[in-house]
Amino acid sequence: MFRHYWVIFKLLLTVLATIILLGFTQSLSGMVGEAADPKTSITTLRAMGAGMNHAVGALMVLLVITTLSVYKPRGITRYGWRKQQEKRKVQQP
Repeated sequence: MFRHYWVIFKLLLTVLATIILLGFTQSLSGMVGEAADPKTSITTLRAMGAGMNHAVGALMVLLVITTLSVYKPRGITRYGWRKQQEKRKVQQP
């Protein structure tokens, strides 16, 4: 799993996006609770916003992750290089 840099980068992006979106879920829950209250004015609802910036950001992160999965750029970690050398030694007669 840690043989290539793109895999590590993809894992870090996934963890980061998950943490941010879980935090956004909490704030969205608060907004939903306030919007469900019939006493809330329309100006208050408009001031809350829709959270579109989080959705767009999440979409961009997912597109980067998908691109890394499809194109698999070159670049091997030290761990991957060591494992590759060990495999070559075993295959040689």
